[in-house]
Amino acid sequence: MTDRRRHRALRLLLALSLFLGTALPRPALGEQPSTKEYEVKAAILFNFTKFVTWSDTAPADAGQPFVIAVVGDDPFGEALSVLEGKAAHGRPIVVQRVSGIESLRNCRMLFVSSSAGNRLPSILRAAHARNILTVGDMDRFAQRGGVIGLVLAGDRIGFEVNTESARQAGLTISSKLLSLAKAIHREGAK
Repeated sequence: MTDRRRHRALRLLLALSLFLGTALPRPALGEQPSTKEYEVKAAILFNFTKFVTWSDTAPADAGQPFVIAVVGDDPFGEALSVLEGKAAHGRPIVVQRVSGIESLRNCRMLFVSSSAGNRLPSILRAAHARNILTVGDMDRFAQRGGVIGLVLAGDRIGFEVNTESARQAGLTISSKLLSLAKAIHREGAK
């Protein structure tokens, strides 16, 4: 991706994060998060693809799909379907819902649902070994070893990055994206 396209994508990500300040309705206590929240999170996942480099990506992979998977209960509903057919790193995006990550092929990004929290350590070990970017919105996801944790702060969606987990997974995260992170956590930080 050229610097001009990255700069434009960064501006889009920044504009999106600023837009979120007033755009998200807050669910009442005990209510499920809004559809709008997960539409925004789907857009954020797409933007993450522009600022992460996978160390195991080779030119021979160009014909393979770029898989974004969800493990556990899918909180996105149809929100991720808008990513189908778009491209990331020159590869068409395919969305998969899985119960485990054992059979994933070409997976580049894995959203770990809160319902899979009890299996988080084993999911993260397997994902790191396969150069998979892990993203989740469960409490303390980045502190628990995930690469990027999406966090709600008021009506805004921010994110935390665990740089040690990214390194273990063979991922390079752009300094531009890191500069937008709400907090950067290293594994073991409290």
